[in-house]
Amino acid sequence: MQHNIKRLSTFVNDKEAYECFVDEIKLEISQYQKSLEQANDASSMYRLQGNILALRRLLHLKEKVNGSN
Repeated sequence: MQHNIKRLSTFVNDKEAYECFVDEIKLEISQYQKSLEQANDASSMYRLQGNILALRRLLHLKEKVNGSN
């Protein structure tokens, strides 16, 4: 796993590419939140919450990669 984190260093430290990535993640989160507001059963709500959680973890990728050096 450490090897993969080091390989991601180039990506997360490329300001333009990483900002595009973050913008896309935020857009996806927003779309999932809208779906969550309209969900009408518990299993859909849990699935959507899980998707949002996973995407929010990706928002912290840069800190994870740069903190592991």
